[in-house]
Amino acid sequence: MSRADGRSLIGRRGGGRAVVDGADMVMLGSNDYLGLSTDPRVIAASRAALDVYGTGVGLYPVFAATPLHEELAASLAAFLGTEAVVLYGSGGAANAGVLTTLVEAGDVILSDRLNHASIIDGCRLSRADVLAYGNRDVADLTAALARAAGARRRLIITDGIFSMEGGAAPLDAMLALACAHDAMLVVDEAHASGVVGPDGTGTAPLCGIGNDAPGLVLTGSLSKALGGASGGFVAGPRDVIERLERTSRGWIFSMGMTTANVAAARAAIDIVRSDQAPLARLRANVEILRTALAAQGLGVHPSDSAILALAIGDEDRTRSLAAALRARGVYAPAVAYPIVARGEARLRLQVSAAHEPADLERAAGILADLMA
Repeated sequence: MSRADGRSLIGRRGGGRAVVDGADMVMLGSNDYLGLSTDPRVIAASRAALDVYGTGVGLYPVFAATPLHEELAASLAAFLGTEAVVLYGSGGAANAGVLTTLVEAGDVILSDRLNHASIIDGCRLSRADVLAYGNRDVADLTAALARAAGARRRLIITDGIFSMEGGAAPLDAMLALACAHDAMLVVDEAHASGVVGPDGTGTAPLCGIGNDAPGLVLTGSLSKALGGASGGFVAGPRDVIERLERTSRGWIFSMGMTTANVAAARAAIDIVRSDQAPLARLRANVEILRTALAAQGLGVHPSDSAILALAIGDEDRTRSLAAALRARGVYAPAVAYPIVARGEARLRLQVSAAHEPADLERAAGILADLMA
């Protein structure tokens, strides 16, 4: 049974499928891109941490951390190729931590119009002036930087992979602009880490830039490709990370990640760094679904990631399609206002390494049948 508010209840998951409201379905609405949230190695690591540390540390991270927390931060920094990492309770908390610590009144944030809601909220909390520029529009960003020339500090922030379409930000051009205008570039890698770029190292490497490039700071989530458990991080130059640890209120005055979640993320990153098979399966599955949709005459937004968005437009029709898909064993949630603008509703299809190719091809056929 679904909840009274219409949200679904998720039961057992695995193999790219899930029990949703009591029915087994192909799951095309999950952030579990590498299928690691149900990997036995990840689950075993989380259970072992519970046996040693219990359900939580009991102290704020400003006072103490476990060896697991230190190991996770070091492993993430090594994977991404950055000097240092600080862990937050979620990716949204990491965005807020950066924006409320690295800029303040008198500074200017330049934010993509389609950035994640946690970035928008962080901008509002920062007390800095905010200039929005068109989605992935380098010319508009250039004009906004010219308007911000008199600011004390300038910070550009963007999603690396935009979660509603799957496309990548043009970070090569954006970083060049940031350097030319003495601005910091912050990139939210929530849907990129573990998924795009060489070995899954993210959007900057996808664009030919090292994650350690001068002026670049990354935020990210551990709840998606990197194990599925709640957690977030900021990665970048050591001086930036140390500043966050000294002055970020969201880090100092909030309980950190639980040891079980830290252990899950640590195990997932070990897998990502040592075993390319999950990433290879994910990329193969993305092409299988993209090809199957195209064969049915269904085009999706241009995507650089594991997100394939099918534009519908009308919100009621999109919700009806999502309900009809569920009735035929495919879970693909309708994304409508206020998540996206009115008239831009879509079905967001999220592919996983755990999917069976036959399930993806079947889902494409059902979708084409419903849209005929």
